[in-house]
Amino acid sequence: MKKISTILAAAFCVATIAAPAEAKKHAKPAEEGQAQGEQQGEDANKNKDDGAIPRYVPFPHNRNFTLKEINGKAPPVEMWINIDNTGRANGFSGCKTWSGVFVIGPERLGPRAMPAVNERSCDGALAGIERDYWNVLLSGPYWDVKGDTLTLKGFKGGVLKFERSL
Repeated sequence: MKKISTILAAAFCVATIAAPAEAKKHAKPAEEGQAQGEQQGEDANKNKDDGAIPRYVPFPHNRNFTLKEINGKAPPVEMWINIDNTGRANGFSGCKTWSGVFVIGPERLGPRAMPAVNERSCDGALAGIERDYWNVLLSGPYWDVKGDTLTLKGFKGGVLKFERSL
């Protein structure tokens, strides 16, 4: 019985060592074909991505951003946001002043808990715009920075475009 378990263990070790070598042996022709195809199509793809590694863009901490577009429309009042380097955020969403803590990832922004809000009454149209603002902000939006523009794309839809302000 001891011999059988030793033989099985040895066979397993040989199989795990040999499997990657076999996979490489079979993968080489495909890789060579891809390399030849890439060389042939290289001239046709000069305008496409040059294969450069994308650079990490840090989140713009400690900067005030004013909302310029919400779902393609200009907001009727000045709405703003500021997130410091510890993740503490504050802003104005149209009717309410708020503050909270956000977790900032390389591409996503998420609230750690529901932000504290100063409740104020709001007219119907502005309340709808504020609802859209909160739907994007609380959905764990994807963020992107290009120049002085911060774009937040909601997980379930909606886009907020902010411009850096002084």
